Amino acid sequence: MALSIKKQGINFNIDQGCSFSKTFTAKNANNANVTVTVGSMSAKMTKSYDTANTSLKLSFTTSTEGSNVSITATATQTGTLAAGRYYYDVEWTHDTTEIERIVEGIITLSPQATS
Repeated sequence: MALSIKKQGINFNIDQGCSFSKTFTAKNANNANVTVTVGSMSAKMTKSYDTANTSLKLSFTTSTEGSNVSITATATQTGTLAAGRYYYDVEWTHDTTEIERIVEGIITLSPQATS
């Protein structure tokens, strides 16, 4: 049974070649926190919704604690991606058939001048 996650739209920046971490709080339609510790989480960013080019995709490492979902990427991971605009989402599978999107948006990957 779906818990009716209130999907959030959040845009942010990542610096190319730097470690990255961001935490989101899962909310329901009444804006109350939803515990997401059961099940699994996945988070990805991609240059376009239909790209097959794996060098333009990144699967974040995810972790959960209560209502908080954190996504992380290493400096090596962000350093191998081309600077520019990407799309991302974080989805929670809380049983074998129910998947809900917690957050989605646009990531701007800012280029690095040093390496």
